Amino acid sequence: MKIVTHKDLSNFKVLPYDLYSDTNNKILSAGEVLTPAKLILLRNYTKLYIEEPAESKPERNSEDSEIAKRMSSFSYDGLDIAEFDTVVNRLSVVKADTQIRVKYFMRKILDLFEQEYFEEGFMKLNQLVSVITTELFKYVLKSRKGSLVRFMGEYEICHPLNVAIISGLIARKLDYSSTDIEKILIAALLHDIGKFKIELDNGESPILTIHEVAVKDHPQIGYDIIKNKLNLEERIAKVALEHHENNDGSGYPSGVSSDYISEWAQIVNVANYYDNLACNRTSHYVSNNRDALRTMLEDGTKRFSARMLYSFVHRFSYDDADDFNEMLM
Repeated sequence: MKIVTHKDLSNFKVLPYDLYSDTNNKILSAGEVLTPAKLILLRNYTKLYIEEPAESKPERNSEDSEIAKRMSSFSYDGLDIAEFDTVVNRLSVVKADTQIRVKYFMRKILDLFEQEYFEEGFMKLNQLVSVITTELFKYVLKSRKGSLVRFMGEYEICHPLNVAIISGLIARKLDYSSTDIEKILIAALLHDIGKFKIELDNGESPILTIHEVAVKDHPQIGYDIIKNKLNLEERIAKVALEHHENNDGSGYPSGVSSDYISEWAQIVNVANYYDNLACNRTSHYVSNNRDALRTMLEDGTKRFSARMLYSFVHRFSYDDADDFNEMLM
């Protein structure tokens, strides 16, 4: 067991781990909201404990190391985009060959994560963040049309890219620092990583399923991967944990609400829902960006943080009525 201080706990609104007394009795469970009353209660305990992190997995054998090396030997500029058969958004502000290259790069990064080559996958993910901030943002920052900054085609590839780009644009609108924007991009690209560890009985892909209840554990699984496998900071991990939490407390997995949802997760919640609307993976049918904005405004602060929602809405033109289905090429 590892000691945790009261000061450490005051940094959290939702407890990220089980909490024990010095007699090994569980006091609070992971996921509980740390209300002021609970924090006062915890001061009655001179020492508080959490379980030690699980032991790291054994060293790879030479065969595994060789496979990881081979799988991660690609580079963004070195990709042969002729190898990748895909569609593009023909009206996008991003050139078609760049769209293909970014999608192919993302596909290969996802392959690394699916095979649990986390270190190699994260190294490539950092390169992708650099591509987004330098190469893609110089185009998308000029566009007022949400439809024209979206990647289209394979959901499992395009969705994390779109969520990251939209999240980054919201963060820029809110004047976040460049360092925090890069971290938000990482968090958004990883927000659904927990789905890779879910197996569905019906053989359906957990990445592609539109049945949320079937993958309801993916936020917690994603949080654990980001904290324990990738060893990234709490703010990034909390995005995976809380991106399905709603402002009125109706979300999951913990049903937290309002300011109890971390700020970065509030941003990604908006971007995630927007892209799922645009991909028609919700109960609402939308055919264009204007329909998506209208639907989100109707949900309003029941679902979204007002600050994040209106920063997003004000970033894009309400007159953007180009049909999503007619943009594919």
